[in-house]
Amino acid sequence: MINEIFALRSIACLCIVFLHSIEIALRSSYLQGMGTVMVMIFDSIQVFLYFGTPVFIFISELIIAYSYRNRAIPENFLNKRFKFIFIPFIFMAFFYSLPYAVSFTDWGTKFLLNVFIGDYHGYFVLIIFQFYLLHLFLHKYLQQANPRTMILLSFGINIAYLALFNLTASPFSNPVMMYLWDRFYWIPFFGWIFYFTLGYYCGYYYEEFKQWVVKNRVPIIIAPVVSTFLLLFFYHNDMLLVHSSKRVDILLHTVAIIFIIMYLGQKLKVVPPFLVSISQYSFGIYLIHVFYLHAVDTLVRLSGLSFGTSYIFILFLISVFASIYTIKLANRWKFGQFIVGKLGVGAKGKDSDESGPGQNSSSSENGLRPKT
Repeated sequence: MINEIFALRSIACLCIVFLHSIEIALRSSYLQGMGTVMVMIFDSIQVFLYFGTPVFIFISELIIAYSYRNRAIPENFLNKRFKFIFIPFIFMAFFYSLPYAVSFTDWGTKFLLNVFIGDYHGYFVLIIFQFYLLHLFLHKYLQQANPRTMILLSFGINIAYLALFNLTASPFSNPVMMYLWDRFYWIPFFGWIFYFTLGYYCGYYYEEFKQWVVKNRVPIIIAPVVSTFLLLFFYHNDMLLVHSSKRVDILLHTVAIIFIIMYLGQKLKVVPPFLVSISQYSFGIYLIHVFYLHAVDTLVRLSGLSFGTSYIFILFLISVFASIYTIKLANRWKFGQFIVGKLGVGAKGKDSDESGPGQNSSSSENGLRPKT
């Protein structure tokens, strides 16, 4: 078991929920009586938290590379992931299209957009499946290639791709093409390839990676401070106004956060049960929490209640625990895992790595070093 991954996955999951809670609350900040200063502070926190989705991509590839470095990838590799990851993605694409069902055309359009170009927060699954395929096609080549060269190459590709969309305006006037330019660029793997390559080599050479993290602990501890300063400097000085995880500067910020959590995770003798639980439910939380955020926000708006800044934390706590309870209930039904996803592996490794994106593998071969 890779215990640090429990901490990394659970923190990434909670950060995604928290940033969405901030987003919902700031939309109605005038109703909640939030002052200008508090709005600016939480807007900055939201930008800081955009590392969540990239971390999931890193984890997913690290676990796969680590799990199959000394054994053949099974024939059912994609089949199990399709059942427990892609089918829940499709169901949620349908679920989140229902508010648009004012007409069959509107609903059908929204549903197809959700499924094929990830027009809802579950777009992450479309990215993950591209990397599942890339792993199948490239893992033998990546084993033989120079890790430093491949990491730097993928970093350059990722930077160039995001810079194109971050720093240039849409060259199209057609509404459809403008939408694709502003939104669809999230989906192709070029915008995430660096996390895939880094995750692959950190997983394949995991023992060396752990030693490297400890050896370089001083710059690793400093790095998140520097990356956060640069991130907020670019944002508040109108140099890079993109408000998503697809910012160019999120690349290094995400790496800084990953490394500091991996370093601190090695210090944990026992993984806190709370982090293990969040890790197990992380995929389902990722899919469901947005529904509860909007449900609570709708009720609060209708009631006319005002909670001030605490509204963010109310949204966060209700959406996390309501999502967990929903997942727990759904998984008591034999088809529930195809709706909200299968529960992830626990600290004792009672499940397989097919239960969700980036879930820990319980294979007894995980402790082996790669044959290099």
